[in-house]
This record gives sequence, structure tokens and C-alpha cells, in this order.
Amino acid sequence: MKPLSHLATRIAETIREQQLFNPGDTLIIGLSGGADSCALLDLLATLPAFPLRLIAAHLNHSLRGPDSDADEQFCRDLAARYRIPFESHRVDVKSVADKKSLNLEDAGRRARIAFFDELHDRWQAAAVVLAHHADDQAETVLMRLLRGSGMSGLSGMPWRNGRGYVRPLLEITRNEIEAYLLERRLSWREDGSNLDTAFLRNRIRHKLLPLLEQYNPAVRQALATTAAIIREEHGLLETLAADAAGQICRFSDGSTECSIPLLNAHPRALQRRIIRLMLSRLAGNLEQITHRHLEHILRMTAAARPNLRINLPRGLVALKEYDRLVIKAADQPGCEAGEIVIPGPGSYRLPDGTEMVIEFTPPPITTDTEARTAYFDPERAPFPWVVRTFRPGDRIQPLGMNGRKKVKNLFIDEKIPLARRALTALLFSGEELIWVVGLRTSQLSRVDTRSAQVVKAVF
Repeated sequence: MKPLSHLATRIAETIREQQLFNPGDTLIIGLSGGADSCALLDLLATLPAFPLRLIAAHLNHSLRGPDSDADEQFCRDLAARYRIPFESHRVDVKSVADKKSLNLEDAGRRARIAFFDELHDRWQAAAVVLAHHADDQAETVLMRLLRGSGMSGLSGMPWRNGRGYVRPLLEITRNEIEAYLLERRLSWREDGSNLDTAFLRNRIRHKLLPLLEQYNPAVRQALATTAAIIREEHGLLETLAADAAGQICRFSDGSTECSIPLLNAHPRALQRRIIRLMLSRLAGNLEQITHRHLEHILRMTAAARPNLRINLPRGLVALKEYDRLVIKAADQPGCEAGEIVIPGPGSYRLPDGTEMVIEFTPPPITTDTEARTAYFDPERAPFPWVVRTFRPGDRIQPLGMNGRKKVKNLFIDEKIPLARRALTALLFSGEELIWVVGLRTSQLSRVDTRSAQVVKAVF
């Protein structure tokens, strides 16, 4: 039998190699009373030359009546034995699951995360330490494989996640943990619900894994090793996707967009990851976003139609706008209803939220200006003016042309996305359209050498 120090040495090496925490750190330990968390507490409390400030945290799920209360009391007594602070909280997980239409596993997981996060902040801890081990990792990988998952899911549980949760026991098996406890003559609590095969994880633990061990006795370690390899390669691909997205995407608080031609220049696998990154930046995570949603977006970008839309979970929408892919919040404000009357010079808000400033100015030497500035002859385009958005049938006589042109055709020629068309302001003098703002002014309101006055509009 290996000496007691062997497991402690392995844990100390893992902590250093994975940079999970440092000597002197404050740590919240998830303490259920089971063998795994009891071993974790003892290992961290007795690490040689590695002092830590430990806080034991126990969530009473209220699922097993007196047994749940006995678990809590066992953990309270255990914390007192190690002379560390004890934090507990009681949640009726079944009631929460029923109220929020969740299964018990998901409801319990969310309750634990909320509890641990609160303690992490209140104690200003360096990390929350969880007792997941190699067998848990194998079960997790199989469970995600059965449900259908990509590399992110099949990479299993990480040593450290983005919430500051760490798992030092991921390479330690359940048998090693129980052997350690027996050799140390330490007790633990058995949770009877771990035998209930109504839960998928328990069916995997008690039925599927023993069956797979008939084909490979070391299947648990093989799955954990595979997860570690996938996790490293997933991390590499995520880095490549982030680098590519930084070159072809633009991110803002409420939306993100990328060039479809530049997106299509990458391999399809990287395209998918770039889109995942766009979605996660907006939503914060990828909950409810599935492979099917990603494939729909990729098919949309490859379609011949220039303007397409896909509604997504989490209140998001994906838009194809000619050669741009835009992902944004679906409830972003659209154009303002009604019309804006402009009686004369001043500052006015346009339907897209920008400001238009109108003022009299001396006649310019040339009227060749940027798209955001336009000049009008007030005798040809007298006030009051009116601003509104596009309506079917709107027409303009573009500057330099004799005939009229449908505004819709102008939008198409200029490849204006549907979403922008709905916000593009149209400026009228009487019944005459004198400016499709930012695109074309009218021949009928032009400034020439005979113009005595000039009105300048800038937005």
C-alpha cells in the first residue's frame, strides 16, 4: 500500500502545476459530508508547509428529511473538529425545481452556485474548492456525450472555471479517496440518493460504467484522460477563434458584427467557434444555444438572399445584411413612430437616435461633401420640412438625374440592410423628398450659382 503522504504529495503537485491557489489564501470548501469532500477537507487542512484559511460551506438541499439535517450537523461538527468557520444554508430544492420547471439535479446545482458565489464574495476568498474527482469526470463526459455535446462539453470539468471554482482531485479516483479515509480512520456520510437510478448520473455510475469496464477495465481513467486532451485542444481552438474574431468582428455593448466574406475564408469549424464567441460576448454564456442554432446561422450566411433573419434564444437575433453578419438583442429599439417637423434651423433627433443640425450658411464653392452633410436651396425647398422613415412607393429625383428613382431601389443599389432601411431618415419639403439622409439629395432642391441662400444639414 502506498504511504499516506502519497495522495497529499499528488494534490500539492496538482495545486502548484495548475496554479489553483497559493499558501495563505482564503478558500471556501464545498462540504457535503460525503467521502470526497471529507477527504478534500482533510488533505487541505494538513498539507505540509502550505498554510490555508479554510471555510467549510454546506448547502442543505432539504430532499431527505432528517437525513439531510443529519448531514448538516455532521459537517458542522467536522468543521469544529478542524477549527475552521462553518457556513450553512437551507434550500427546498424540490420546491425550486417545481417552481422553475427544472429537474432536481439542475435546481440543486443552481442553488449551490448561488450559495458558493455569495460566500466567495463575502469572505473575499481566492477560490471555491470542490471535491470532483476522476470518476466524476468520467461520468460527466459520458453524460454529455449521451446528450450530444461538442468539444466544450466533452472536455469535462476544468481544473479552474471562470467563477473561481477549483477542483484539485480531478486525477484522483473514488477508490483512492476511500482508501485514504480508511487509512486515516476518518468517517463520512453516505447519501442514499446516490443509489437512485432515476437520475441519469446514477444510471451511468451504477449501470453504464460497470458495463464499459467489461471492455476496458481502466475506462474511467481513459475517459478522464480523453477529457484532458480535448480540454487542451479546445483551449487552443478557442484562442485561434478569438484571434480571428478580433480581426474580422466588431463588438459593442448591444451587438456584434463580422464580415461574411472574411468569416467564410476560415475553416467551417473555426467559423462555428467565431459565431459562438459572438453569441457568448452578448449573452454572457451559451446556455440554450445549441449546435442547431450555429448551423442555422452558417446556412444563413451562405444563402444567396442578401437579407435574412434568425431568432435565437436569450433574446438574441442573427441578421444577414448583405456581406455582414450581425448578432444583437432582438428587443433593441426600432424607428420612432410618426413624423418630425422641422420649422427652421436648429437641432433635431432622427429616428435612429442621431442628431441633425440645420443652419443657414454662405453658398459653398462646391457642394461635393461627405455623406453626412447636405446643402439645400431654401427657395427650392422651403420650410417647414418633415422627417420620417421609409414607406413603400417613396421616390426621389437624385441630384444630377432627370427621372425619379424608387427609394427601395436606391437601398438595394447601395446594399442597405433591411434593419438600417427601417431607421434611415427621409427629409421632405412639402410633398417632395429632398434627402435620403446619408445617401442621396434631390435635384429639385439643389444649390447652384443662382442660389441666394443655402441651408446646411449635418447629422
